[in-house]
Amino acid sequence: MPPSGNRSTPVIKDVAQLAGVSVPTVSRYLNGTAKVSQEKREKIAQAIKLLDYKPSFVARALANKVMDSVTLLTSLSRYWATTEINSGAEHAARDRGFLFGVTSLDGISDDEIESTINRVLSANPAGVIVSESDEIAIQVLHQIPKDTPLVLIGGSRGDAPYQVMPSEREGGRVITEHLLGLGHRNVVHVHRPEGPNNNTRTLGWRDAMRDAGIQAVEAYQVGSDLEESVELGRKLAHDPNLTAIFAGNDETAISLIKGLRDEGVHVPEDVSVAGYNDQLFSRMWDPPLTSYSQNFVDLGAAAFEMLYAQIEAKRAGNPAPAPECRVIEGRLMVRDSTAAPRNAA
Repeated sequence: MPPSGNRSTPVIKDVAQLAGVSVPTVSRYLNGTAKVSQEKREKIAQAIKLLDYKPSFVARALANKVMDSVTLLTSLSRYWATTEINSGAEHAARDRGFLFGVTSLDGISDDEIESTINRVLSANPAGVIVSESDEIAIQVLHQIPKDTPLVLIGGSRGDAPYQVMPSEREGGRVITEHLLGLGHRNVVHVHRPEGPNNNTRTLGWRDAMRDAGIQAVEAYQVGSDLEESVELGRKLAHDPNLTAIFAGNDETAISLIKGLRDEGVHVPEDVSVAGYNDQLFSRMWDPPLTSYSQNFVDLGAAAFEMLYAQIEAKRAGNPAPAPECRVIEGRLMVRDSTAAPRNAA
């Protein structure tokens, strides 16, 4: 039987008519919101196949009151780590049949926060993920309605009932301990601005220096302009006490190496340099870069799965899962950019 009227695209009414059931029954079958007898299920399935019917995502959302979608709110959206997190969350969402969207918080003012949240919530997402990296993200986090399934990526432990954290502080400690273990005592740290939390790479560097009984030397903060890091490398090349640098990300590490080389300093013969994030180009650099591999894709996937558990419980009318803070561990990747200092005993 062709679609009713002159429509070329079948609608749910056509499926119901061909299957000999009511429209609400087809809707229940599609949404899984109530039991449908096996006989009716078979008839509906056959009608859908014969008509090549594609369920309307919006219509299903209206029946469920929320969309089969989730939104991730993030700042620093242009950074590689953010892209990897988004990719992990998106793939996990797709595997569950959910659409995944990203709303950037880059450049918004305090006055725009409420309107941004309202726009996101007006699409009726089933849940929200907030990736915390600055004060704006924290403000957004606290303005999401309490009954909305929510997962926080990053932040300080306990910032939200449901939270997935990278091992940032642990990674900073591990990198620094690697350099100290090679015999370096003056491990300089160079980093970009970090989130207002207690899980930062810089704090891990300080932890390792303190535990080794060494007063932490100066930490340098740089921006995303890599030329700034190159210039800092040129400056540090003239520090006679410098033997090792822990850079807070791989791009900064490689830029520092360029600045050191510009001044005739060799890596790792004169100065060891370690990065963070273990980007693909790190192992191809000359020399291959020692780095800390942070599993950002796994981080995003874990955040969605934690959110999905809340969504399923809410839709089934069950109690929410127990609050959880999950830490996604990384690992040290030792390569040729770090070695024992020349004067090591």
